Amino acid sequence: MKKPPHNPHRPHSPNGPDYPGGPRADFPHGPRRPLHGRGGGPQGPPEPQRAPYDSAPRGGEAPRTADGGGTDRDRDRRRRRRRHPGHPGPSRGPEVRAGGPGGTGAVHPADSAGRDLIFGVEPVRELLAAAPGAIRVLYVKAAAQARFADEIDAARIQGATVLATEDAALARMAGSEARHQGLVAIMREYQYAPFEELVADAPDPLLVIDGVTDPRNLGAIMRSAECAGVHAIVIARDRTVGITPIAVKASAGAWAHLRIARCGNVAQALDALKEAGYWVVALAPAGDISIYEVDTSRRLAFVLGSEGRGVRDIVRKSADFIASIPMRGRVDSLNVSVAAAVALFEVARRRDLARAPAAG
Repeated sequence: MKKPPHNPHRPHSPNGPDYPGGPRADFPHGPRRPLHGRGGGPQGPPEPQRAPYDSAPRGGEAPRTADGGGTDRDRDRRRRRRRHPGHPGPSRGPEVRAGGPGGTGAVHPADSAGRDLIFGVEPVRELLAAAPGAIRVLYVKAAAQARFADEIDAARIQGATVLATEDAALARMAGSEARHQGLVAIMREYQYAPFEELVADAPDPLLVIDGVTDPRNLGAIMRSAECAGVHAIVIARDRTVGITPIAVKASAGAWAHLRIARCGNVAQALDALKEAGYWVVALAPAGDISIYEVDTSRRLAFVLGSEGRGVRDIVRKSADFIASIPMRGRVDSLNVSVAAAVALFEVARRRDLARAPAAG
């Protein structure tokens, strides 16, 4: 009987050779016999079927027992074969496993070059200190496991997979111009807060970011906002960068202390904020009022525009005020993260002054 073509995507039959119960149904005359020279000639024991992703040599494999189970080593080998090589798989326990990009227990190599990568001792330590649960996989230089014992324990406790990796593999993940210093982390996807719940909590002041595309600018904005006492920010979903490892690194840990939501239509989001009692202030170089003239006794939501064009016209129309920061030099504008810092610290300063007499 002619053998049907091999299909690696075909589900395994419950009666196949990898399971107890006998020969496959599509071979009515029983399991195929191995060729001469393999397994003892035409009357030898049946040859085990190989998993689609397995590339190990056949030599030295122990024959199956009558129940199809084989030795313990065979069963472990088959379990490893059935796992896709690009899937990290479940954690096997508290030990640090050996691995690297594309190796056993590793994430797909595309992840290492993507937006989920953080490397370097201080950035990884800041991430572990602020949000250890944010790490999905932690790669540690194999020769430096004792040095990073605390980092390994912190990540492992939160369910991260920890892999001991050679220096060359870490260098490929981080890039030729980067210094990984023996630590590389793959972040989990950030979970944003629902916009409606954030508005219901009424954080004041609130920062709305629309059009900022540089993750370093976003990180600097988050750092300035958190230092100025802001507890929540809203990031536009379109044309605006989200929470990425670069933004996390630039924020110096501030992102973990902020509640962050995303919104679709910014104009509608601003209308919802006004209905919730906010006064919307858009920051722009050619503003109607100075930032020093804003009534800080009100509940405020500041809107930041893009690095190049600033606040969009539709946002200007939705704002209650267009406020500018007076320039004293020849350059007529500030970086968006610096403008956010000036405005937010001015609000904090004036509110502190307003509370001072009552405190005295």
